[in-house]
Amino acid sequence: MPHRDIHAGGLIHNYFDNKQIDGLYLSTAIKNFAGSFITIFVPIYLLTLGINIQNIAIYYIVGLTTSFLFFIVGLKINSKWGIKKSMSLGIIISIFYYILLNSLSSWQDGYLLVAIISGISGGIYWAGFHIEFSRFCDKNKEASENALMNIFSKVAGAVGPLIGAILISKISFNFVILLSAILLVLSIIPLFSTKNEKAKYRFSIKEMLKSDRRNKALAYTGSGIIGVVGGTFWPIFIYFTLKEVLSLGIIVSITAVVEILFLFIIGKISDKHGKKVLRTGIVTYSASWISRLFFLSPLGIFFNNLYSAFSTSLIDLPFAKIIYSKSKESQDVSNYFLFREFYLWVGRVLILLLVIFTSNIFMTFIISFFVTFLYFNLLKE
Repeated sequence: MPHRDIHAGGLIHNYFDNKQIDGLYLSTAIKNFAGSFITIFVPIYLLTLGINIQNIAIYYIVGLTTSFLFFIVGLKINSKWGIKKSMSLGIIISIFYYILLNSLSSWQDGYLLVAIISGISGGIYWAGFHIEFSRFCDKNKEASENALMNIFSKVAGAVGPLIGAILISKISFNFVILLSAILLVLSIIPLFSTKNEKAKYRFSIKEMLKSDRRNKALAYTGSGIIGVVGGTFWPIFIYFTLKEVLSLGIIVSITAVVEILFLFIIGKISDKHGKKVLRTGIVTYSASWISRLFFLSPLGIFFNNLYSAFSTSLIDLPFAKIIYSKSKESQDVSNYFLFREFYLWVGRVLILLLVIFTSNIFMTFIISFFVTFLYFNLLKE
């Protein structure tokens, strides 16, 4: 049966008429489901092992720097072995990351080695992912297809943090790590439902730095800062405030379920009115960082997290449309995405260095408020 006949009619047909994207959707959903068990709990896990905030920040600097360097390696693998093999290698290495993470309970001194392995897996995987998605997403539906990618990931991962929190509380963090590793193996299978293709790449710092515009560089830097604060220090703050893993898991899971309801609608609107959606997202999301400083009760944290997730989507989906639509116009798509990774890395390292020298998580929320306005640079696209 031809592939397009499987997905008949209506909105489903509009999205699921591309077998390359289908395999990527399924693989990403399984991978994110595996990751959702533990990713948000990693900084908490490090804290419980006696690793302080400064050393956790060092852990992420080492991991993110390694990730950027191995993104370049991943681009080379794309050109030599093919994109699907590059992504698969990244996933396989991430299994070793989970195994090493599991061993930290009896080997805390090895936490920087764990960060390096995490960076290697991430760099190689995302070098393949971005090229693959940019090649096969519909030129007129980048935001919608990115929304659908997020929906699949959210559906698969909505219960992940809750399941992870329950298993961590009732069994152990180590058990959850091993379960995630098994699921990661399964996520490789859908990638090879279609042909493995290669992507040419020649490393050049000069070509990388001129492969995109300076206004986009500012937006990427801001995105890097906000990503670290929202993905690492906000969960730590929730944990410090609520003092239990299960509450953090419940908050993240409920937020993911509600967010799913908005993603599809926002994606469709962003394809037609991307700049208006982006402008609204910048204003609403910036306010979320201020509200986090004042509403510190469990209910306040829950609604802050919910509001933040909704307003983030108003930025992320139009941003994704800009990224992937412009990639189709680029003469050197590999350096185009390396440009993105470089400035994301700059932003991430800057905010982590600040935490190393100040140990002040609250300050990162205030900085994120101002940094959010860097997204206005995207309106110049």
